[in-house]
Amino acid sequence: MKRSLKNISIKDLALIIGAQLSKYGIDAVLTGGAVVSIYSKNKYVSYDLDFVTYDPHGSAKAIKEAMKEIGFAITPNTFFSNPDCKYVIEFIPAPLSVGSEPAKEIKNIKSGLGQLRLLSPTDCVKDRLAAFYHWNDKQALEQALMVAKNNKVDMKEVQRWSKVEGKSDQYDIFLSHYNNEARTDRS
Repeated sequence: MKRSLKNISIKDLALIIGAQLSKYGIDAVLTGGAVVSIYSKNKYVSYDLDFVTYDPHGSAKAIKEAMKEIGFAITPNTFFSNPDCKYVIEFIPAPLSVGSEPAKEIKNIKSGLGQLRLLSPTDCVKDRLAAFYHWNDKQALEQALMVAKNNKVDMKEVQRWSKVEGKSDQYDIFLSHYNNEARTDRS
């Protein structure tokens, strides 16, 4: 019996898709807002799951077959959707990068639903900060703060990366918000 996707959490759906892709031999890593949703325990809600896929031979057909098997069809916008599911799925070709650098650490989550590969909390923060740094996306700054506040993040690595991106001034803004929130939480 297939599991209902009507009220599924983004994390459970990501785990199911991760297991399904693995079954088809497709190497994929979850990135973007869905990772923020997972690490913030849904304080931030994303309605799309972005998977970066690694396959030098092209896996478009295999992805289509894998997704069809769990009830998703490709849309004219090249997203995958299911009429019973509020989330859409997108597959992005490699490389998996945060700003101008490759992602440094991939985390694995396992449950009875399957296994999921996703950005580490540190790389998730860098991914969100890239949007803040390069497009002045204030929502992305808030997302980075949510992840940093609720997870173990290597702040020295984020600072190093920010310098490489040429965004030390914006890192100082992020750090100021982070420290202000930490002080507020201790009060």
